[in-house]
Amino acid sequence: MRGDESRCVNSVDGVNVAGVTAELETFVRGATPKNGSGDGFITTKSYAVCGRERALALVERVRPILDRLYPEWRDENPERKTFEFAPEHDASQRLLERLRSRSEIDELLGDPDPAPQLDAGRLHPLVWTAASVQWSTGHLHEAVLAAAKAVNSLLQNKLGWRDVSEVKLVREAFTDKAPKPAAPRLRFDSIEDEQTRDSMRDGAMNFGVGCFQGIRNPVGHLPNDEHELTEQQALERLAAWVEHAELVAAEVGK
Repeated sequence: MRGDESRCVNSVDGVNVAGVTAELETFVRGATPKNGSGDGFITTKSYAVCGRERALALVERVRPILDRLYPEWRDENPERKTFEFAPEHDASQRLLERLRSRSEIDELLGDPDPAPQLDAGRLHPLVWTAASVQWSTGHLHEAVLAAAKAVNSLLQNKLGWRDVSEVKLVREAFTDKAPKPAAPRLRFDSIEDEQTRDSMRDGAMNFGVGCFQGIRNPVGHLPNDEHELTEQQALERLAAWVEHAELVAAEVGK
């Protein structure tokens, strides 16, 4: 999802950097904190110079920018009781400097790591659509769990089954038993070689079972602090959910 950590900012491919910079600068200026006062006394609480109503409008414009270019901003810029917009203001200042200095920093650091990077937006649409809302708010466990539930629902809809789910559903879908009127199967019939077809079916069954047992169950059953996920680990788990098999129903009269 992100480039080399030393690069300081996510890929800006396709991003209107000038427009993004202008949005961030507008927010940083408008949401600059100023000390408040009440009843003639100076207080410890600060307010945005542009006023709270304007700051609320501006913050809704910069949050998607931060999520896209600086996804870890919530973790790195904690809330402060003394200023409502502190996380977004601090993060915007950081991102502005990263954008302004990225060419200079890239030149100092030299060629980046040529290894390919995992882009969450290019995961299977079913998986990322299910996970993206939770991911955007930093709830990585819930994002992985949402993706697992979406895959389970897809399998149930594809097979027309509602009375089985997850591990049992995958085993029934890819069993080597012939399909029945009320129990279609998933196969790889487009593969001509029989041995390869059987290998794919068996592999898909074991892989699917492993995903539900090794990915879905821990995030669904264990407290987050007992099964903590980094962003990279969560992405790798999301990338595990795939869909390629074709539905095969029982022949009429059998």
